[in-house]
Amino acid sequence: MFNNAMMKQAKKMQEKMKIAQEEIAKMETEGSSGGIKVKMIGGKSIEEVEVSDKLFEQGDKALLEKFIKDAVNDAANKADKVTQKKMKKVTGGIKIPGLF
Repeated sequence: MFNNAMMKQAKKMQEKMKIAQEEIAKMETEGSSGGIKVKMIGGKSIEEVEVSDKLFEQGDKALLEKFIKDAVNDAANKADKVTQKKMKKVTGGIKIPGLF
């Protein structure tokens, strides 16, 4: 059974969680691979893609596709790590199902 102190603590955690989620939604991460740079917002939306002229001139479509995939995955993985770190701070290390 929850008492008042536990309810206050839960409400405080909920407020911190909301702030962390807002920060995560605005967070920028950058990934790169073989002359490709990708900037991602909130770990979900690709904001910018930069392709090195040298890589583009090689004309190797399969290699270009691989580097794009790797750069996007790199940015997403970095976003996941930051998200996990922020959520761990909020929850005090308690694993809450569905959060991360």
